[in-house]
Amino acid sequence: MAKRVLIGEELVRKGIITPEQLKEALEEHKRTNTKIGEVLVKKGFATESDVARVLSDQLGFPFVELETFPIDQKITEMIPRNIAERFMVIAIRRDDDVIDVAVADPFDLAAVDEITRITGGAYRIRSFVATASSIRAAVNKFYGASAVMPRMTVGSFGTKSVRPAGAHKPTDKEEIVLQEEAEQAPVIKLVNSVIEEAVRNGASDIHLEPEKKVFHCRMRVDGILHDGASLPVEFQRAVISRIKIMANMNIAQSRMPQDGRIEMFISGRAVDLRVAVLPTIYGEHVAIRILDKSRGVIKLDELGFSNDVFLKIKEIINKPYGIILVTGPTGSGKSTTLYAVLNQINDLKKNIVTLEDPIEYTISRVNQCQVNVKAGLTFAAGLRSIVRLDPDIIMVGEIRDKETADIAVRSALTGHLVFSTLHTNDAPSAATRLVDIGIESYLVSSSIIGVLAQRLVRKLCPKCKEAYKLSPEELGILETKNYNVDMSGVTVFRAKGCAECRNIGYKGRTSIFELMIPDEKIRELIVNKAPAYAIKEASRKIGMRTLCEDGLEKVKQGLTSLEEIIRVAEEM
Repeated sequence: MAKRVLIGEELVRKGIITPEQLKEALEEHKRTNTKIGEVLVKKGFATESDVARVLSDQLGFPFVELETFPIDQKITEMIPRNIAERFMVIAIRRDDDVIDVAVADPFDLAAVDEITRITGGAYRIRSFVATASSIRAAVNKFYGASAVMPRMTVGSFGTKSVRPAGAHKPTDKEEIVLQEEAEQAPVIKLVNSVIEEAVRNGASDIHLEPEKKVFHCRMRVDGILHDGASLPVEFQRAVISRIKIMANMNIAQSRMPQDGRIEMFISGRAVDLRVAVLPTIYGEHVAIRILDKSRGVIKLDELGFSNDVFLKIKEIINKPYGIILVTGPTGSGKSTTLYAVLNQINDLKKNIVTLEDPIEYTISRVNQCQVNVKAGLTFAAGLRSIVRLDPDIIMVGEIRDKETADIAVRSALTGHLVFSTLHTNDAPSAATRLVDIGIESYLVSSSIIGVLAQRLVRKLCPKCKEAYKLSPEELGILETKNYNVDMSGVTVFRAKGCAECRNIGYKGRTSIFELMIPDEKIRELIVNKAPAYAIKEASRKIGMRTLCEDGLEKVKQGLTSLEEIIRVAEEM
């Protein structure tokens, strides 16, 4: 066994700390039983690197800076993430029958023993010394976004189980067993860890997906699902039960879908979690939508509008009546746009009433109402009541059926400004969709004053994006699409990947838009039930820029890549 060195004295000898600082640190070390190196770092007397280099010199283990070391990701997978985080180690390289491992504590012989056991004794372990923070960063980087047991942020979570007020109380033995499993400290810490990791990485959704022998955890970051390390299978039932308890669900019910909600503070940020549970053949699939309330409502000029579209939007949202629709698939940012619009036009002189499912953000002096289908408060029922509240502006979260559409359209024709969303691929299709639902074409033609279609696209990482010129083949593909954007000779950018963006090449998202403002010709086409493509061509003739054309403009600006626009276009 390696002889334990006097780290503090060596740091004094090197002039890194003073004898007085060492004395103060030793007193806390004796009082708290915390390692002397950790005490020195905590007090700011020495850095992690100082301590690690002294250990390296004294023990003869090489020191490695993981930030610059070319770690082989395939080698890291030889050690499961939960082991890497438990012992603060990471495999960095393999050379025949030798595995090089970076360790934070070279005295922890149990770490080497555990790695030898996992690898079946087929490899010799060669230790390198690294700082704990660099190992933690490397683990988060190379094991993916879905942490098994990531580092906890101090003060963000505890391991005490807290049941929501009014939560269902267990009555039979099975429920009691499930609750006991769910309230074990390791389970609570694991669930909290997954949620915290998702929030830290800016994920919008968490998916816990059971299979026969695997319990997957995926997270959606910037609209793309990323697969990471699986959660322990033996915790599957307990983890799901824990989430159900937090979301005020029935933990004994596993054969029917359930919905719930969790409100919590993570690292001082208010976060609202919408939980959906669906039974599958191997257990319950849990989907968690993350709404970060601390961000507040985004401003209209921050959404990514081009100057001309922004001016047109500002003009139509200040009209006294009519209906304005925001269209696109689920997750395309429609609700965010509507909140930005309401925030823009919010005025004490106007009575604004909303009907939402769910209410994602609250806006001061706006009367917001939550749909409650179980209680009979549907979009249609709520809208009938809203029109009796003397509203100037009405926002309906979504038009899903003929009754809701009919009330919304007639409200727009009787002096109200109505905002809502609709699931269509582009702006011109909104009119034909309303007609298909069952609304008379002349009512649709008379009520619509604007339709905004949108999609979210990933933004290139500003730290590593790479400039290049489009090839003749790429220009040829664009020409066949008949886009009204000249890309010849333009310097564009593509994704590369760096530590800042977790080697993805993209960081954050922006929107691309398609704004249709009907003129007399378009209204005539709608009355005559013309197909969507005819309405689209008429809109383009009066200056409408399509979603892809708006996307190409953002490619020219260096905000996103041609590859990303093509990806989004293929989903339309």
